[in-house]
Amino acid sequence: MTAEPKPAPHLADQFLRLPGLFRRWEIEQVIEPGMDFHLEEAGATSDGTPLFAVYRREPDHADKE
Repeated sequence: MTAEPKPAPHLADQFLRLPGLFRRWEIEQVIEPGMDFHLEEAGATSDGTPLFAVYRREPDHADKE
């Protein structure tokens, strides 16, 4: 018996990475109302300032009605 393949997640359900790495104070420049965000630690600059990778997706509005 073979397992049925799982349907591919809808593209809107996936987080897409924004290009670049961001310092904590730069994150406010890339966030937008109405979007879901995920942040991950992504190392540090040579002076020790933490850097973050930012991922975003459009929320599923059907769940919020």
